[in-house]
Order: sequence, then structure tokens, then C-alpha cells
Amino acid sequence: MRENAIFTVTPPDLMLPESGPLITVVSTDSDFVQSIETLYENIFNTVSVVLYHPAGKITENNSAWMLGAMRLSDTVYVDVDSLTELSIALALSAESKNVYINNKNKKQGVVKILNSTGKQIFDSLEDYSEFVTHGIEYA
Repeated sequence: MRENAIFTVTPPDLMLPESGPLITVVSTDSDFVQSIETLYENIFNTVSVVLYHPAGKITENNSAWMLGAMRLSDTVYVDVDSLTELSIALALSAESKNVYINNKNKKQGVVKILNSTGKQIFDSLEDYSEFVTHGIEYA
């Protein structure tokens, strides 16, 4: 049972808690967002978690907010399957904290671009969880 909340923050709001992870999810897939929330629910059940999400597509109207949220976050989860030109540009701008997840392999061209820039791409959130749990042995 969770002792503290997971706060979903959408444009134009921001939330900066005293403790707990800040994460951003770059995805238009509500199931993907829910899977990230579930992951953090299971790991951080005694601290609050702030989950930034654009609540739809990243557009020119919310791109500055999204970039700011990504830069504030401890981790940015990028759903490769739902990337647009604007969202990939923003993701690459905040690259140091990104976790790229390619569940359905819908955008093979994007995967090639990310691979060519040396980004590590996980086939699923479960693969990423295994990597984090078992470290370099998994890679």
C-alpha cells in the first residue's frame, strides 16, 4: 500500500517537492504512462513521486513547459513509438537523463537515428527494469 501520492503534473503547472523522484514521460500512449506510474508505485511507495506529462501531444504551445520539466526531472522516459519531430528534438535536448523504450518498434527510422547517436534503447519497460536491477550483467 502506498504511503504517499504520485502526483501527475500537466502544463502549465510545476511541482517541486522537498524529496522524492521527479520524472517526465514523453508519450501520447496512456498505457505507457500508466506503466511508468506503476513502476514507480512499486519502487517508491514511501515517498511522493512527481510525474510530468504533457496530457496529449507535445505541441508548440507546451514545448517550453515540456523542456523545462525534462530538465528538472531525475529521469525522462521516452516512448519511441509515439515520438514526433518536435518531441524527438526535445528529448535529444534533455538527453542525459533519458530512458528510451521501443515497445512496438513502430518507428524504425527513429530507432536508427537514436542508435547512430549512441543512445541505449530498451525493447520494453520490463527490459529496462531488469537492466536497472541486474546492472551491467544484463547488457
